[in-house]
Amino acid sequence: MSGKLEKKIIYFDSQGEHNTDEALDSAVAYCRGSGLRTVVLASSTGATALKLKQKAGADIAVIAVTYGAGTRFAEEVAEFNKNQAALLAAGIIIVRGVHALSGVERTFENKYKTGFMPLNLVSDTLRLFSQGMKVCVEVSIMAAEAGRIAPAEDVVVLGGSGEGADTAVLMKPAYAASLFSLKIKEILCMPRG
Repeated sequence: MSGKLEKKIIYFDSQGEHNTDEALDSAVAYCRGSGLRTVVLASSTGATALKLKQKAGADIAVIAVTYGAGTRFAEEVAEFNKNQAALLAAGIIIVRGVHALSGVERTFENKYKTGFMPLNLVSDTLRLFSQGMKVCVEVSIMAAEAGRIAPAEDVVVLGGSGEGADTAVLMKPAYAASLFSLKIKEILCMPRG
């Protein structure tokens, strides 16, 4: 006898930060319904992480993954730095690091003017679903590499398309060296196009 599971997926008409509240609500509801206690999210400035923590309360750990110091997004890093005290006071765990799906490869891409790099193929494949799906995979790897989540545990991960969040998934994360053991187990919400 084979089992099956029917669940609701929210498909947004378009990508973007206007989906943030519903994406965050979806992630929190999933955690509460399944007993999971960790949400990982991309947060450029810290604002989305603070909003998530307010919705999640004390019983769900929030891990905010943001840009490393050397990123080209200097304004976002400066804004995140301004919000860092509030994030820590709220109990949010912060992960900063090199983007898992670009990192050092970006140097070769810029120097040799080629886009044909293995991690670009991975990124572009994930973008076939949505920009947020690529971000979800990326920040989960970054959180695992920082030792904040383990590949043995399922987590809910949120990503977006620049600002806010529009994609949420249940994921079995992986370390960078074992990328292909990562599993996207369920899609909670994502934009259609």
